[in-house]
Amino acid sequence: MIDRNDIMVKQFVAGIWEGINPFLGFSYTTSLPIDGCAAYIKGKIPVPTSKTKTVDGIKIEVEFPKPIFSGEKYVYELQLLLNQNYIEKIGNLNIIEWPKENLTEIVFLQHAGKLFFSSALAKVIFDTKEKTRNIIPGTFAKSLVSHASKSSSIRIEWGKAPFYRLNYHYQLINLGNKNAKNIEFSSYIPPTTKFQNVINPMISQAKIVKDDDNNAIIKFNINELPAGKTDYISFHVDVQPKGNLSVMLPNFGKWTEYNVITKVGSLGEKMLNSSIYWPLFDSEIQDLISALKKNSINASTFIKLAFEFVNRKIRYEINGFRDNAANALRLRRGDCSEISDLFVSILRGGGIPARIVHGWTINPEDQILNDKGHAWCEFYSPSAKTWRQCDPTWGFLTGVSCQHICRQREGLNLEQNTYFWSYKGETELEVKETVSYQIL
Repeated sequence: MIDRNDIMVKQFVAGIWEGINPFLGFSYTTSLPIDGCAAYIKGKIPVPTSKTKTVDGIKIEVEFPKPIFSGEKYVYELQLLLNQNYIEKIGNLNIIEWPKENLTEIVFLQHAGKLFFSSALAKVIFDTKEKTRNIIPGTFAKSLVSHASKSSSIRIEWGKAPFYRLNYHYQLINLGNKNAKNIEFSSYIPPTTKFQNVINPMISQAKIVKDDDNNAIIKFNINELPAGKTDYISFHVDVQPKGNLSVMLPNFGKWTEYNVITKVGSLGEKMLNSSIYWPLFDSEIQDLISALKKNSINASTFIKLAFEFVNRKIRYEINGFRDNAANALRLRRGDCSEISDLFVSILRGGGIPARIVHGWTINPEDQILNDKGHAWCEFYSPSAKTWRQCDPTWGFLTGVSCQHICRQREGLNLEQNTYFWSYKGETELEVKETVSYQIL
């Protein structure tokens, strides 16, 4: 139960005692940081509680006012008040990583703020009587589970979505002894997607164009840069993440719908092509696709099984270069690029349009983004008639968090540079990029 300033955990247990010896009380151990605890019999009668620190976390012990004998019913409620330091913040957005405990419902009280993102496979309902938003398990599920079974927690974000201002700075350095003329400099900037809103810069000497993947590219023209001189380009782009409130359940589409959007000659068919990073006809990738399809009851299940496979079976290991999906599968290791490339390869090979997303993940402790590059994925959902983002490295299937900023998508235009330039003249032009951010 989440309020503006407090988070309370409630555990309800009811049953008939079947033990031989009397039921005198119970203990509960949690890894959560607990400030206070209370317990009640039948929801209203307080009973003594105590808490102690152990190697496994905090142990709560509850003593019943009188024994419960075999065959008798019991109903108790345990309330735990969490330490406020458990909540991380990015601007006015609150974030918690909920450990994998038996969680059946998350209740956001009226003044808690807007629910923004959850990595639980769940749905959100609005209680008109209590005026609360409740995250509850999806159909046929008894408790909330994470998108990825390897995940150690459920991520929850609520409050006010942050507005990031990305500050781009470029140095154009003429290293030669002759002038560079008719310089055209281009850079990918974040596009508006289902998961982020973007306010583009208003610069009179620049223009913004779109490529085949609907990416945004800002272009500058410089007439001349003398030998040995440096010119500068600076601008900013404002980005606001949108969360995944409307897309928390993995209902993506039917095989028949995918067959229609990928028919011969369609744009969807082009999104099933191979590349040097997506060797779709590699025998091991083909065998994996066949095995996943055999165990899938529909297209949505196939996508989830592919997601689970790359999230669980590919060990995260930074390698300093972008290897192809076949090697990642064979070696069972790779960083975010290989994990994402393998997921895209499985989906494309299975008949589902997919592409890579290149961007950044925000670190509140460091405002420079140059070394915060990250890769995740998009796949098309016929049921939603739009592209859906997921991050198989972080374990987010039905959307991405407030820390994800998409810079460009790679689907039709392959092996893109994040920025590029051309010029005339027998000289050498070097360009250096710095991207930082601030929270508005």
